[in-house]
Amino acid sequence: MIKILLVDDHSILRQGLRFLIAQIPDTIVVAEAEDGRDALEKIRHYQPDMVFIDITMPKMNGIEVMRAIRKNDKDTNFIVMTMHSGVEYYQEAMEAGADAYLSKDITLEELLACMENLSHGRKYVAEFMREKVDKATSGLDSLTAREMEILRLLIEGKTNREIAEELFCSEKNVEKIKTNVRKKLDLPSSYGALLAWALRNKVFL
Repeated sequence: MIKILLVDDHSILRQGLRFLIAQIPDTIVVAEAEDGRDALEKIRHYQPDMVFIDITMPKMNGIEVMRAIRKNDKDTNFIVMTMHSGVEYYQEAMEAGADAYLSKDITLEELLACMENLSHGRKYVAEFMREKVDKATSGLDSLTAREMEILRLLIEGKTNREIAEELFCSEKNVEKIKTNVRKKLDLPSSYGALLAWALRNKVFL
């Protein structure tokens, strides 16, 4: 029997997931938690085989919970259930110890595929995120020399005006190229998120 813990601050989402899991043989939901600290306590108490966990939660987020548990527990499977579609969230979750990354609007078929993969020691990533990851990792090769230069300056924290002055072009042209770069790489819009992306992907750092 596979013991499962559901962790999400929205009860309706926990109910929906519980309904799907009830249709899968040899599984049982042993407990639910609505915040990170509660999740931490229940993981240690129930020692579930699988934990379905959200990223954004009160008190402790899902990333912090996984990092805390992974210090001593390498066996529990963490399945991240989230509405976050940015590659940076996926990368942070996997680095924290996630075994699977799914959307909250998951179907029973995909849930079964995920659990089947985990039971054989394989990680599972939903198709919507696999496509984004492939785009982000392969997109660098599609950048022009000018786009690479602007990406480097963006990572350095330069403003549009500073980039325009350095490259002897207009701010309007800089903004246009920035938009192209972000689309090709599926980059986050904030500088903090961009820097985190660069660190994870070892780009110009």
